[in-house]
Amino acid sequence: MRDFWRCLAAGLLACLLVRETNASTVSAVTIPLAKAIADSRLIVVGRVEEISEYRFSNARKKMATTRYFAVRIEEVLKSRESATTNWQGRRIAVLDPQEMFYQEEADLIAAEVISFVDARYPTKVPQIAAGDRLIFFLAGPEAARKLPLPDARFLICGHAYDTLAIKRAILKQLK
Repeated sequence: MRDFWRCLAAGLLACLLVRETNASTVSAVTIPLAKAIADSRLIVVGRVEEISEYRFSNARKKMATTRYFAVRIEEVLKSRESATTNWQGRRIAVLDPQEMFYQEEADLIAAEVISFVDARYPTKVPQIAAGDRLIFFLAGPEAARKLPLPDARFLICGHAYDTLAIKRAILKQLK
């Protein structure tokens, strides 16, 4: 009888360990302003003209939807782009990479078989609406080239936008 209980305990322990190795982990990381500035290829002040949805087929051929912001650029605070590119007045599509990732990997996340870092900027903007003037921290164009949206750009991380109140701090760090 003693061997029976030992085998049962060993079996339960093995099941728990196997479950733990298959469980996903999400590491939440907050990106401070200094890192957002350093990691950005382009930092712009822009007015949100509209909030739209982008529909795409994810890796498992299921339709997924994520939102994007159509932003009219009013001012460039930082640019590591070609000096010949004129951004003033240009309309771009801005997507949140975390929202896109959550839609692309929804099945794996639900099955708890994927581990990832959820990097987010601690924005002071509770919700974006059309007409808002915000600062956007943008990645390079190469990440968004496969998207059929005109002039699409990803934010450098989740929620990488903020109010105009931080403009002075950005300009000070860029000097």
